[in-house]
Amino acid sequence: MAANPGALRRAAARFVAATQSAESLRASALAGQPTPLTHPELLQPGELLPGVSAVEFAARRDRLAALLPPGGIAVLPAAPLVYMSGVIPYPYRQSADFLYLTGITQPYAVAAVDSSRRFSLFVADPDAWREQWDGARLGPVAAAEVFGAHEAFPISQLPSRLGSMLGEASAVLYDAESKDPCAVRHLPAFQAAAARHCLQPLRPLMHKLRWRKSAAELALLRRSAKLAAAAMVGCIQQSHPGVHEHLLAASFEHTCKAGGAQRMAYPPVVAGGPDACTIHYSRNDKPVPGDHMVLLDGGCEYQGYCSDVTRTWPVGSKYSGAQRAVYEAVLSVHRACLAACKPGTTLRQLHHTSVRLLADALAQLGVQPGHSASDIMQGSYRRFYPHSVGHWLGLDTHDSSTMSHDRQMEPGVVLTIEPGLYIPDDPAFGHFRGIGVRIEDDVAITASGHEVLSGDVPVGVEDIEQLVGSGLR
Repeated sequence: MAANPGALRRAAARFVAATQSAESLRASALAGQPTPLTHPELLQPGELLPGVSAVEFAARRDRLAALLPPGGIAVLPAAPLVYMSGVIPYPYRQSADFLYLTGITQPYAVAAVDSSRRFSLFVADPDAWREQWDGARLGPVAAAEVFGAHEAFPISQLPSRLGSMLGEASAVLYDAESKDPCAVRHLPAFQAAAARHCLQPLRPLMHKLRWRKSAAELALLRRSAKLAAAAMVGCIQQSHPGVHEHLLAASFEHTCKAGGAQRMAYPPVVAGGPDACTIHYSRNDKPVPGDHMVLLDGGCEYQGYCSDVTRTWPVGSKYSGAQRAVYEAVLSVHRACLAACKPGTTLRQLHHTSVRLLADALAQLGVQPGHSASDIMQGSYRRFYPHSVGHWLGLDTHDSSTMSHDRQMEPGVVLTIEPGLYIPDDPAFGHFRGIGVRIEDDVAITASGHEVLSGDVPVGVEDIEQLVGSGLR
């Protein structure tokens, strides 16, 4: 009996679909990083990061393509590996821009996005010996099947394939100062584009895209802040006279990582007594006497998204009179700046508010006798408040750094609010000498105002005093 042509076509279609499905499953299993198949407890079907779908990553690339000049192409290398003693790799941290566009958390890759929305990936060549040491690598099949590349090639084809793309481009957007382990900048076609004056910086466009967060990104930032908040509360609860800075630093890191953070967002600052006046103190090498405060500035990365939280508390459970006076002055400014966080406000306006209020606080405290608030605002405040009231927050701790502080904030923007006062350890400042206080929270701008992402950590004097040492009782 003759075969039914329609039935044959349907059978062939089922076979192709089954083959593609098997290929997709194999690619997913060998993607070199978690996928919904290998880590169903972490990722839902279609996700590349927890809560962030492949569709969202494609939309990000489309938004970048829309910003490119006609005929332009953006080229981004993955971050290089960094080695300890030249042999052992440190835990890998992906370039924020590369991660934002691709969802790939591995090295040995180059991404290209052109104005026609074509997404090309160059990934590591097969290397059984290297994979025996480091595990599976992302290959071209997974690059297409899992990460949505329109075309994917082994990195060995970079000179010919990418070279052809660059030769046809009207503009090449690339950050020349970025670390480039794949040597894109040494390609003859790249150098020819430079000679034609076709090179443009990519970072301003990427920061413009990254500045305002999606709902999925806000969820990851919220989780990161909650981990840091829980770690901060635990450190306050463990505090007692003589507690060691290193113990608090280790406790903070343990709580964050036990909760799922991949790494710290930066080395934690755990500064007892006068060392709190050193903004980036990182030695964390001494016990804290019972009559001193400790300033802890810590944050973690959860699936690439950073938190950044600071509290200052007395390890002996009660603020002294001078400590409480300085703390309450900073707390008042912190609350005023939080209240001003809303759409339409600028970061520069928030900073000017903090300077004005802190200058007034310094005058009222009498830290500089004979100096009025207006005198202090003329410049001497910098001795006691040398940093900004905040910075953008996201895939980097200091995120989207090219975005102006004069840009009006919009819903989805995330920043820190961190006023502080640091009185030098000088007898001239009397009983205020050596007191350093900073209070920092992570804040998301909403349509109606703001959300304090790190609000699980108390800030009120009595609330903190009740928390100090409570884990030891």
